[in-house]
Amino acid sequence: MRRVGGTELGYRMLPSVWGLGYATEGAQALVHHAFTELGVDRIVATTMTVNTASRRVMEKAGLSLIRTFFEQWPEPVEGAEHGDMEYVVTRETWARQHDHE
Repeated sequence: MRRVGGTELGYRMLPSVWGLGYATEGAQALVHHAFTELGVDRIVATTMTVNTASRRVMEKAGLSLIRTFFEQWPEPVEGAEHGDMEYVVTRETWARQHDHE
């Protein structure tokens, strides 16, 4: 069951640039643009529980974990048995986090 509402944040990086900070920099820029220029009220993102790098990117972009969930996949990939995680940030929360800047 996915929660309704919100603009989805997504990214995909080539393995050759993993760990260089590009996903974090891009995600932070997209969240900032969504809230300051596009008038978005809520941003959501999901990743596999085992994808700790992606989870860290979401956290650095200001999103917070709200739930772990399990879906049935027709062709599950390795790690799917651990479920997926949903992260969210609202404009109000994001603005509070950035008041000091």
